[in-house]
Amino acid sequence: MMGPAIVAIGGLVIALLAGRAIPPKSEVVLLPQADGSPSSVVVVSGTASQTLFTPYQRASVVLGQVPTQDNLDSSAVQQAFPALFSAMPPPPEYYTVYFEVGDTTLTTESQADLVKVLAAAHQRAGADILVIGHTDAQGDDSDNDTLSLQRAQQVRQMLLQDPESVKAELIEARGRGKRQLAVPTADGVAEARNRRVEIVLR
Repeated sequence: MMGPAIVAIGGLVIALLAGRAIPPKSEVVLLPQADGSPSSVVVVSGTASQTLFTPYQRASVVLGQVPTQDNLDSSAVQQAFPALFSAMPPPPEYYTVYFEVGDTTLTTESQADLVKVLAAAHQRAGADILVIGHTDAQGDDSDNDTLSLQRAQQVRQMLLQDPESVKAELIEARGRGKRQLAVPTADGVAEARNRRVEIVLR
């Protein structure tokens, strides 16, 4: 059975000790990132240290000694710390909508998709929303930077039509021009899948 522990989430360490001082023996467990990206945490005891790289790795620490390391089962960790897992926010949700050539008009299909985004935002009231506009590889950099931001701002305004679900102070619009093509193409190539806005609810 696990004793008092420190749980690392995405490289951040959270002490689960109910306000008590860290005892001479503690444990550190690395949890996975919500998006699956790699993370790590370094556990230091005196002059000795141990680095955890894999989700659900545990370092057991006795003050002044070299930390020992082993691997835990994910279900065992969740059973040991139910309050932590119930308090964790849901993972981010990702959506993409697409545009007609050269302007800020959503495709017909994406207009329907935006309704789904609003429904998801309603379920996650208070969530931050990041709106990132993109273009295809046609046109020069300056024009595409402007157009991508205009697309993001257009989607932002459409989402703000539901003020109960989306708060203006919690939604940010950015433009990335043609620097992050979803489908790599040569410069000057029109590609519908690159004319897009990505929406992240987090």
